[in-house]
Amino acid sequence: MSRLGRRSSSFAVAVVAGLVAPAAANAATYAVSPGAGACGGADLACGGLAEAATAANAGAGGDTINVAAGTYPGATFNVGGLTIHGGPGVAVRGTVEFTAGAVSKLSKVAVGQSGAVDAVRVTGTSAGIELSDAVVLSQYGSGVLIAAGAANRIVRSLVTSGGGPSAIRVVSTSGTPPKVVTVESTIAGGGGSGIGAVTTGGLAAGGDITLILRHVTAAGANNGILLDASDGAMAVLGGGSIGATLTDSIALNNATRNNPGLAGIGANSATIDATRSLLTGDAAAVFANPARLNFRLRPDAVAAIGQGGVTADESTADFEGEERATAPTDLGGDEYNNAPPVAKIAVKTATPRATQAVTFDAGGSSDREAGYGGGITQYQWTFSDGKAETTAGPTVSHAFPKEGDASAQLVVVDRVGVASAPATVALKLIDGTPPTVGIVKPTNNQKIKLFTTNKKTKKRTRTKLVFGGLSRDANGIAQIALTLEKIKSGASKSKRCNFFDPKQGIRVRSCQRPVLIAARLKKVSTTGEWSYTIKRNLTRGSYKLSAVGVDKTGASGNAGGAKIGVVKFKLI
Repeated sequence: MSRLGRRSSSFAVAVVAGLVAPAAANAATYAVSPGAGACGGADLACGGLAEAATAANAGAGGDTINVAAGTYPGATFNVGGLTIHGGPGVAVRGTVEFTAGAVSKLSKVAVGQSGAVDAVRVTGTSAGIELSDAVVLSQYGSGVLIAAGAANRIVRSLVTSGGGPSAIRVVSTSGTPPKVVTVESTIAGGGGSGIGAVTTGGLAAGGDITLILRHVTAAGANNGILLDASDGAMAVLGGGSIGATLTDSIALNNATRNNPGLAGIGANSATIDATRSLLTGDAAAVFANPARLNFRLRPDAVAAIGQGGVTADESTADFEGEERATAPTDLGGDEYNNAPPVAKIAVKTATPRATQAVTFDAGGSSDREAGYGGGITQYQWTFSDGKAETTAGPTVSHAFPKEGDASAQLVVVDRVGVASAPATVALKLIDGTPPTVGIVKPTNNQKIKLFTTNKKTKKRTRTKLVFGGLSRDANGIAQIALTLEKIKSGASKSKRCNFFDPKQGIRVRSCQRPVLIAARLKKVSTTGEWSYTIKRNLTRGSYKLSAVGVDKTGASGNAGGAKIGVVKFKLI
């Protein structure tokens, strides 16, 4: 049997005693809330965690401390058997330390340490800590340091180190008893290693360290797990071994170091025994954003999702409280549950009109996993006229046949096929049918003499060119606009056209930007008569005249189309 497996009966008794230590006689229940002031004796209302620690340390331990929402300085507890219970909005800035007594419980708190100090510490003669449903961060130290206790347990927690040696660090120094730490459904990220354990020797070796890791994500800058027993034993005496059992977990790039002893005598061990665990791979292919210490699973982390099992008596929820009671489970502290995307829809067309394209935009839609393997892949549109369309991009255009109330509904689907709740936008469509505009004069293909000659006087006179036609619209005509283009002879692929400008004559410009000419509407006319007289001289050649209208709601175009709204004629 290995040294790590040898445990004296007195050690086993100590473990059981630490777990089941009864509450101290006359234990008090303190209520911590901001501004309550000092407490103790009959005064159970405390203004902070430090005030509660002062009161509790004066007793025999076993007290309960209920902490209300607020931000509090850290505290040191020199008695054990405490139950410290927080809730939403409970934050501690500083270090929470336990130095003595039976196992204490710390739950539902966020502990942050901005210095090179550990955020939560178990030291001295403490039997251990049960840390649950917590968020713990140290900027330059370890998130949790365990240097004492054979009954430590960390469950459903997020423990992070910015630049310390480990997120969770277990230390057994020369002459101290063995340490046992159970970690379940927890992410230990950042630092040099996610989880680090080290034993040191001297005249007496440091006690063995046992790590029981179930559904744990351990990820650091250098190692997932680092077990360093290289200084854990005297050359002859041995001791200071470290053993980790890893189940249903993720720990990449692990390292172990042991002391080989003197010619093999007095050697210790540092071992990782893994079951159903991911030990190798690219962190960027597994975690959401390891560079930013986000060690949640990616949606496409196939090496971890659905690859785990269930161990009896372990936590049935992940570090965020999401259920994982039955197999298959996901490896690590995060049970991946794809969040449905969120659909958002907006009308981009300033004035939506019936029969004309209305543009809808879903650019405001989102998917929580978009930055790490997820994202929206489908936009499913349903319109109130019964039509539907699916697009890969976030915009779509749709023409409704009738004016009045209308709506569009959007459902977005993410990369793994999860659909959002529908989002709906309502709109009111005004008349979108443009006026019908016909050209009566000139007629199509008409040849018009540029000059006429008086037979008697033989005098030549330039022909007065007058265009005219009819128009109609149920909402009334606001304006008639014409374009007059001189047609180039022969085939041409040029994108430049010759348009007539009333002020400048023929101008060459993009064919997509014709010069619009305002025609004169007859004020009193049941047929919408319009006319326009050319007041600048034109040269011989072929021309194309086009007419469109704008009604009094702003709808523009020509409902009659080119058949009645476009004519070609020639000046000869």
